[in-house]
Amino acid sequence: MVLMHIELPLCTETPADRRNIAPKDIDWTFYPTLVEIYTWLDSIIQQNPKVVSGFHIGRSYEGRLIRGIKISFKRGRKAIFIESNIHAREWITSATATYIIKELLLSNKSDVRKMAESLDWYIVPVLNVDGFDYSHEKDRMWRKSRRPMNASSVGIDLNRRKVGPSSILYPGPHPESEPEIKQLVEFINKGIPNGSIVMYVALHAAAQCILCPFTHTRTPPKNYKEMMSVAKAFADALSARYGTKYKCGSSATILQKFSGGSKDWAYAVKGIPLTFTIELPGRGTKSRFVLPNKRILPIAKELLDGFVGMIGAVKKLGYI
Repeated sequence: MVLMHIELPLCTETPADRRNIAPKDIDWTFYPTLVEIYTWLDSIIQQNPKVVSGFHIGRSYEGRLIRGIKISFKRGRKAIFIESNIHAREWITSATATYIIKELLLSNKSDVRKMAESLDWYIVPVLNVDGFDYSHEKDRMWRKSRRPMNASSVGIDLNRRKVGPSSILYPGPHPESEPEIKQLVEFINKGIPNGSIVMYVALHAAAQCILCPFTHTRTPPKNYKEMMSVAKAFADALSARYGTKYKCGSSATILQKFSGGSKDWAYAVKGIPLTFTIELPGRGTKSRFVLPNKRILPIAKELLDGFVGMIGAVKKLGYI
């Protein structure tokens, strides 16, 4: 699949309670819908044609485009790939991903500028587009995709393997069984120069930690010390703003064991040397996936700080 500018019509679905209302301009005071995110991406692409290009990795089960944005200030840079909202209800991930895009382009802070220009950035704000749209229209706590499994079960967890069909975590019948994941793999394999991605980041919520491989075993990856040095740099930089603390470790040691996580594929199959899940806050709150709107901007600012620390550590390791 070839990286390309988007000249296609936007998805026309809108949430039931917002029909006939024009999409809002994103300002991080509310959680945007898919239409609002895509409309905003279009404006970003149009306003920054020299450094920004749009791409799509394909269409979801229900036919929605899965769109992303590439930010590149100079040719020949190594790349970071960020995927967000693979779990539909984790709205804070796409909200903060759009903030990162904005700051990469518009921030006048020297540390952010250095970070932005040191890498090519591939960012997919919403990977699970069907589930995300459904969580806005019908069920705020919906997690999975929307492909029917049988007459009584709908949805696949796009970030799991080896769970029964009746589970909220059901991952599908085999690896890459779902169009969203199959096309993501194809895009990374064919749409991005081989060997250019040095870091893969999956944004999630709400465990408030930064995790490296693996998810299925507590045996650490070969470069565990390197990954932990990057993770600690992220956590230290992030905590400086509001004192928020993130745990660092492997998924299997901090969370529970499972298989099928995207960062494990990126590390073990694709060979990307630095792969992480960043679990944003929400842990310990009454409803950890339904953070109030006023939390969006503080969490987004912290995430930006964390990325600055993270990319600085990656530079010191010699990857960029």
